[in-house]
Amino acid sequence: MSSQITKEEVTRIMGRFQAKYGYEMDEWTAIILTELNDRFNSFAETVESSRHEIGNATKLVKGQIHPVHFSSNMQAFIFSIGKFLIPSLVALVGIIITAYFVGQSEKYKAISEFVERYPNFDSFRQMIKVADVREFKSKKYLVLRPAANLKSMAVGKEYQYLKTERVVVVPLEPDTQ
Repeated sequence: MSSQITKEEVTRIMGRFQAKYGYEMDEWTAIILTELNDRFNSFAETVESSRHEIGNATKLVKGQIHPVHFSSNMQAFIFSIGKFLIPSLVALVGIIITAYFVGQSEKYKAISEFVERYPNFDSFRQMIKVADVREFKSKKYLVLRPAANLKSMAVGKEYQYLKTERVVVVPLEPDTQ
């Protein structure tokens, strides 16, 4: 961009314009055209510099890209499985472990609530294991037989009737004597 324009340059610009287009140009128009030409040249240099930098960046990016070509779709599929197999397995194992622990915590809650509702449940554990449960007329019954003697009653299988107290007694744990 020239900071000053001489009278001679203005006259030459006016002459070139008149020779080219056949019209006479005043001095101010010639000065404005000169200024625009200087600015356009500056802009063209900036564009050329940007284009050169973009070209260098393109070469750099193209040098870092390594294209992979496959001979078949199956080969490409197997390549992608191998590439993402470990992260996929880690995610799958994480999901399975999370689901397992969520299920176990739900079971634990259910068992905990059951034990809180029935505090004597632990005492009946042995009887539940060996008890004889039968169905008569669509109803379930615990089947017990009278014990031969009080000292060796079978847990969940036999009972003893105590006449004095008028109650039936059923052992809940085996005799360990």
